[in-house]
Amino acid sequence: MTSMLKYAPIAVLLGAAGLAQAEPPADVKQLGSTLTPWGAIAAGNADGSIPAYTGGLTKPPANYDKSNPGWRPDPFPEDKALLRIDASNMEKYKDKLSVGTMELMKKYPSFYIEVYPTRRTAAYPKEVQDNTIKNASRCKVINDGEGLDTSTGCGHGIAFPIPKNGNEAIWSFGTRYRTPAYYLKNVTGLYVKPSGEIVKTYEGQSYRGWDFYDPSQKNPDRYYSYSYEYSAPTRLANNTSLTYDDVKTGERVAYNYSPATRRVRLSPDNSGDTPVSQMGGAMTFDEDQLFAGKKDRYDWKLIGKKEVYIPYNNFRFQYPDPNGECAGEKRFTPFHLNPKCVRWELHRVWIIRATLKDGKRHIFKQRDMYVDEDSWSDGLSDNFDQNGRLFHVNQQIGSPLYEAPAPAATDNMVIDMNSGVYGYSGPMGGIVLTEPWPRSKFSPDLLVNRKIVVK
Repeated sequence: MTSMLKYAPIAVLLGAAGLAQAEPPADVKQLGSTLTPWGAIAAGNADGSIPAYTGGLTKPPANYDKSNPGWRPDPFPEDKALLRIDASNMEKYKDKLSVGTMELMKKYPSFYIEVYPTRRTAAYPKEVQDNTIKNASRCKVINDGEGLDTSTGCGHGIAFPIPKNGNEAIWSFGTRYRTPAYYLKNVTGLYVKPSGEIVKTYEGQSYRGWDFYDPSQKNPDRYYSYSYEYSAPTRLANNTSLTYDDVKTGERVAYNYSPATRRVRLSPDNSGDTPVSQMGGAMTFDEDQLFAGKKDRYDWKLIGKKEVYIPYNNFRFQYPDPNGECAGEKRFTPFHLNPKCVRWELHRVWIIRATLKDGKRHIFKQRDMYVDEDSWSDGLSDNFDQNGRLFHVNQQIGSPLYEAPAPAATDNMVIDMNSGVYGYSGPMGGIVLTEPWPRSKFSPDLLVNRKIVVK
């Protein structure tokens, strides 16, 4: 198994893996001109393989059905793959591949990526863009980087469009925009064994709130929340959960209700490296969407920006043709997702490195996150164990909510490089926009009779 020591620190920063060192912070005046309001480079790259930003995807395609708002057809059905990269030719493209992507190619001959034309589809409402520009001057981290001060108006936009360090970068990731709230319809967890056997670990309905954008909160005190109502399997049926993350402290508060005990209980284990039992233990709680929850176990470093192949604009995976080659379980193959169903593109990414603090405990000693500069959500994460070996590879499979508009909402995929197992979590019925829940719905007492109704 590949060790992170092979790539760090000089080899990673200056050599084989080609990571760029962090550039001096740009001037805030560049936001909205040479930089987009959210801090991405507006211009394309030198060879044109990354185009200039021209406003993103803001209109649904002609075949979008308003009566089925959770389902988003692919606006680029005629796009063809430009190249295929696998173990036989990856050395040619290694400067644009993450460590985890290369290791998957080395270990599994069946794994490859198909690279499509880069489309910078991320788009934001004007008020989010305006607030993001303002946040560049009014947001600051507090409590040793674990919290964010919103008393001076910080909120309703990405916290640090021009991050100067790792703490600011991970807070920008945590405050990314995906609309204020949406439902995951028929959200499903899958555990795929090396044999290819697919184990359905749970089904249900889910609410996700991006509370940093809740219009009812002038000075946001939370930045992320979610709730699940499970319908299957039998042992989970009618179990409900509620979780939210505090802005000032970074603390996570979670409650679970079990009808077997008829009790609502605090759930402090819904964080950190606790295995997610509903996913068969295939991922940890803080691997949700690359990283989620309290940031206190790691030192965060902003390595810089780099052009990397990442999953992007995956309408075909998230909203498959029911009669096509990616319908249902056809998307899932042994060891990894079906490569024919995952679209990869070349994008500039922020590289954020988390290194375990002395005296702190976690199964991952180091985490390298590759986060898209436009969406602050699409990307990859390579997670290394205590011996420096690559342990988990996290891939976010997403596509924009073009009718909002909002950048990508992603499905979660975690590959265990030791066991050959991977876990997947995503909505089988689509993503349905909704209004943020009022604070009254966050009362733990309401978990007893909670029903998440998604139309």
